[in-house]
Amino acid sequence: MSPRVVWTENSAGQAALYFANHARTVTLVVRGDSLEKSMSHYLIAQLGSKSNVKGQLRSEVVGAHGDTHPTGIDIRDGTSAKVRRGDCGGLFVFIGAHAETGWLPGKIARDARGYVLTGDDVVKAGRWSPSRDPSLLESSVPGIFACGDIRLSPIKRVASAVGEGSMAIAFVHKYLQPDAQRHWSKGGHHYRAGVDFSSRR
Repeated sequence: MSPRVVWTENSAGQAALYFANHARTVTLVVRGDSLEKSMSHYLIAQLGSKSNVKGQLRSEVVGAHGDTHPTGIDIRDGTSAKVRRGDCGGLFVFIGAHAETGWLPGKIARDARGYVLTGDDVVKAGRWSPSRDPSLLESSVPGIFACGDIRLSPIKRVASAVGEGSMAIAFVHKYLQPDAQRHWSKGGHHYRAGVDFSSRR
């Protein structure tokens, strides 16, 4: 089997590393001109150490062939615009993730890509004013919590999102307790608690 992995983000790099242990060759099909723009350096180094992993830059899959399973794909060269057909035993497409948080109010701090800052990241960004420290999943607005892929975090996994969701509920319950409300209030004004902002893929 010689699979092709489309895209360049970390998830695609991790998949390529996994397939490299089982396949004759693994090809990363990349529309851009480098891996460095969207993949971590440590992953690029690991991919470089695999003799059966190669990258096909400035390329795009424009067709797939096969009946019960993939047998070939058409790849267009981004420079020459020529389309060539190649053998393919498996095609794995990683579309990446986008935060899609433009609908949130400006008071909720986000990074340049739109991911919600929580906990220490809020403090580091200078977006936290109460005297207490924010909880792990608390945004720049006291009482607003974020969990899962929408939160700025290096870990993007379903299991992590489920665990963070449970934690967020616990934080909300604590925030809504009368004693906690007095302790967590800002300037005598209370903020409405919320949880589970969802990102779109």
